Amino acid sequence: MGVAAPNTPKIRFLAEVTIAAKKYLPILRKDVEDSIFPPGFQEKIRRRRWAKPFYNKLIDFLARYIIAQVNRIDSIVVDLQEPDTEEERLEKQRTNKQALKKCIESLENNIPIAIAPSGGKTHEGIENPVYQTIVPTLASMFFKRGKVVKIVPSVVKERPAIDKKIFWRYIADRIFIYRAIRWVMNLLKIKSYKKSCLTVEFLPPLTFENARPSKPEKIEFVKNLQQLIYSTLRER
Repeated sequence: MGVAAPNTPKIRFLAEVTIAAKKYLPILRKDVEDSIFPPGFQEKIRRRRWAKPFYNKLIDFLARYIIAQVNRIDSIVVDLQEPDTEEERLEKQRTNKQALKKCIESLENNIPIAIAPSGGKTHEGIENPVYQTIVPTLASMFFKRGKVVKIVPSVVKERPAIDKKIFWRYIADRIFIYRAIRWVMNLLKIKSYKKSCLTVEFLPPLTFENARPSKPEKIEFVKNLQQLIYSTLRER
């Protein structure tokens, strides 16, 4: 979404550390691989000695491309990983403290922050949602200063359902060579060219006017926000 968003007006996006730092490349590579290829295909391709090197290079290229794009859009990095050591715990604390500081600076300069509070990659089948409370935390910090932050829920419409074919066509449409070939084929009436688009719907703004909220109050707000988003996506 950060790559697809226009440069003006400026919007800053939160990015999980696994897609923004090269040290987490092995985790990102596995996420990329699992999101593109089914387990059965992965097993087959790894058994073919001649194809395995090309396959690994493709996954590595896609993972590094994602890191480059995240760094290009001036994203705010947050760390949601479970630390294994005291050093990792302190590093996570520093990363998230810096992220909070950047969010505050951006909002003070009227630059909106795009945060995904969904708890999953789609709104379907969420059994154990993760309630990240950064949205009410930021709102309460500004409310202490006498300012009310507008929280604008937004959804990416998934009807008709976005399958892998549509997803990859949407990605390919951002590559000039692909667009040029499709345009020529359409011009010569070899194959029609229809650009894939996503529809974003913005809902009425919400506020969280609580200067000293408890953790359960923050979780309840995010839970209600998730339910609002999910119910909007399910509407026919």
